[in-house]
Amino acid sequence: MNDTDSLIDQLAKRAKPVRPLASPMLRTLAWAVAAAALVALVAASMGMHPGLSTQMAQAPKLAEWIASLLTGLLAAYAVFQISVPGRSPSWAWLPALPLAVWLASIGWGCLADFNNMGWAAFAWQTHSGECARAITAISIPLGITLLVMVRHAGAVKPAPTAMLAALSAAAMASAGVSLVHEGETSLMVLLWHVGVVALLSLASLALGKRLFGWIGPARA
Repeated sequence: MNDTDSLIDQLAKRAKPVRPLASPMLRTLAWAVAAAALVALVAASMGMHPGLSTQMAQAPKLAEWIASLLTGLLAAYAVFQISVPGRSPSWAWLPALPLAVWLASIGWGCLADFNNMGWAAFAWQTHSGECARAITAISIPLGITLLVMVRHAGAVKPAPTAMLAALSAAAMASAGVSLVHEGETSLMVLLWHVGVVALLSLASLALGKRLFGWIGPARA
């Protein structure tokens, strides 16, 4: 009994206070600042496209851009919620509304392009493939940063957490690329922007455990 009491005393003396996690809102803001800095760096190196102000003056285009930005931010907030044990998995649906608005805005843009351009609106634009590469290149560091911030979630909800992290990173990257890339029809935006976002999100959903295992803590 004395040995047990002695062990408890030693452990109590060595115990260090555990720093609680910052709130999901604060962590989302911190990640958003890092994302904005990376996007600003890319925009500065590539330059804003000259028709940006005209494009943003159009309500459908502005709604499309804001919806993609909100999808990224709300998906990040959902990541910081569901990665905490005991939090409701319903948080995963938080970015659903802006995602739906984003898709609807692009769909409306496809109809508007067809009304203005006819079948030329559905012509293949090979240069649009640059968008996919740019979104992927920006998404990877953003997604890894987000996963590292919730690296202990590998033992909680690895698959949905990884999927939301990829959705958040890719949506933010898409919003950033929209500021520097021009000359795309809405169909190409749907294919390259939304297509890449969907591909990265689904791949992360399937590989969630492996991704967290690669980061480290999930192996325990």
